Amino acid sequence: MKKFICSSLCVLLCAGMLAGCGTSVSSEDNLVYVDKKGGVISVDVETLDENYYDASELENFVKEEIDSYTEEHGKGTVSLEKLTAEEGKAKLTMKYKTTQDYSEFNGIELYQGKIVKALAAGYDFKADFLKVENGKVTGSATTKEIYATEDLKVVIIKANNDVQVPGDICYISKENVELTGTDTVSIRGTDDLFETDVYTYIIYK
Repeated sequence: MKKFICSSLCVLLCAGMLAGCGTSVSSEDNLVYVDKKGGVISVDVETLDENYYDASELENFVKEEIDSYTEEHGKGTVSLEKLTAEEGKAKLTMKYKTTQDYSEFNGIELYQGKIVKALAAGYDFKADFLKVENGKVTGSATTKEIYATEDLKVVIIKANNDVQVPGDICYISKENVELTGTDTVSIRGTDDLFETDVYTYIIYK
């Protein structure tokens, strides 16, 4: 499937459409939140140029895409949480049962797990890392130092996006990443959300 979350939101909402429901995660920018159990909530925001919104058309489109996915992968693997349009912006919030569901539905690579399991899954941690303490970067870090912290978990994503993790960040990869809080980063390699070959590593406790 074409990278649905942002590409279809941009195409459809800029043509003028709207719908809605409810969730607990909110952001004014594109955000991927991975919870403690490996579930994902994504928030995608687009600027609108149109003054007319067709609620039923967009709602039907989103439901068709979700139904197509859940028919193959199981009920509850993907769901629409909220879709609104106001003050010239459209905001789409989606929920995914696992990081794998997020990756398969959107075509964006996303992984969460302990560091040892990430290594076993083929992630090599070949990056320059920064150490984080109390929400601030305090210096550089080596992969040897990171590997020694067996209980830490990592979120790995291959996209230009904001990311929130369910804990305090201890290390982040350096390239294209800005630390924005104790549990959040902003990844901005290019203006295109999808066109990046860089893995971002966010290691937390």
